[in-house]
Amino acid sequence: MQKDIPVTTDNPQPQPFQTPGNRPAPRATRHNPETAQGRMVPIKHEGPLPWVQLRNAVFHPSIFRKMIGRIGPKVENGDLVTVYDRDGHVFGTGMLSNQSQIGLRMLSFGPAPADESLINERLAAAVRLRRDVLQLDKSTDAYRVVHAEGDGLPGLIVDRLGEYAVVELFSFGMHRRAEQVSEELKMLLGVKHVLVRADERICEAEGFHMDADAPAGPQRERSPDRKSTIITENGVRFQIDLTHGHKTGFFCDQRDNRLALSRFTPGAHVLDMCCYSGGFGVYAATLGKAASVMCVDLDEDAIALAQRNANLNKVSRDILQTSHADSFPFLRQVKEKGTTFDVIVLDPPKLVPTAEDFFEGRGKYFDLNKLAMQVIKPGGLLVTCSCSGLVSPEEFFNIVRGAARSAGKRVQVIQSTGASPDHPFMTDCPESAYLKCLWCRVL
Repeated sequence: MQKDIPVTTDNPQPQPFQTPGNRPAPRATRHNPETAQGRMVPIKHEGPLPWVQLRNAVFHPSIFRKMIGRIGPKVENGDLVTVYDRDGHVFGTGMLSNQSQIGLRMLSFGPAPADESLINERLAAAVRLRRDVLQLDKSTDAYRVVHAEGDGLPGLIVDRLGEYAVVELFSFGMHRRAEQVSEELKMLLGVKHVLVRADERICEAEGFHMDADAPAGPQRERSPDRKSTIITENGVRFQIDLTHGHKTGFFCDQRDNRLALSRFTPGAHVLDMCCYSGGFGVYAATLGKAASVMCVDLDEDAIALAQRNANLNKVSRDILQTSHADSFPFLRQVKEKGTTFDVIVLDPPKLVPTAEDFFEGRGKYFDLNKLAMQVIKPGGLLVTCSCSGLVSPEEFFNIVRGAARSAGKRVQVIQSTGASPDHPFMTDCPESAYLKCLWCRVL
């Protein structure tokens, strides 16, 4: 159910959410647009959309609630709104949230008018990029269709996975438009099914609920109507758990890196840490003609999926083996046994999910890289990755540099890569370029 934004009175009421530390969030107020308030000048609002006015305007897709000064009288949660700066000029068009700490997600900047058709226009443009410009259909039937801010649709992720499109929601506004988005995707992509999902923490922060039969990600109890599909990527086949898989079920962002790895693995002994569905390992064993591959993951279901994908590509168990284990003790045991590898891939999950986790997560990245460097043959290749958006490329490089010193190794970086080009980012939101991959020779 939608909730109206509280109106400030002489006895203001608390907002329907709390900021960290249980402190009340700053309150936006509804006032006559033709009166001044503080440093915000009067505005002359025109057009069909409701309005908001900012205390401070920044050219970024995410505008925090504390920056919102005044809210028009007819605004509902998730509405498209005309956004004014404090000087009374039209700043752009955004999508309002009355519960999230991100109060506005900007769809456009400048005075050009916008309406709901902008959503469909952006979806069509995103599909054209993947199909006409990148021509991804020639090499795969699994790719990112919408990369949130990178495609001008903040709060929305869409992956095309075979005959399915999987939508991941990150905002109340996009939740309100989920049916509209689903129908448009069916027409644009020609897929038979659209699945809509959202992380439980996002639902709580944004104030919406998913249907009971929506894909739920990893769960202890499995849905009786568990959905899966098989996709093909550069000739390699993968089964995808659409109901209980991580994120949308498959990590399309590493597609180009998986293919690039295969150049380095002929005849090599490969270790794929945090392997999930076995992407890097299966590529190494098939296209890469590796002598042996070990896939390791703490998630028992992921290991089972990696083995199924090896079987799907007719990879012998003499070539590819799996281990259900925690990465840190596994690498320590490998070190104690004196086993070494020619190629090691480190692709852990997001170890720094929030700012509060930064130092602990940084330590995990450091330890993981140090351990890997100690079990790689001289001149061997380490492909080390971080998908934590809060860890900058510079910070990740410093972590790897420090791990090399601690391990007593000289490390030569031969290239630095990121996500595949179906994961674009805008210049006003560089943090969308979250994936960092360093290709290192350990000397």
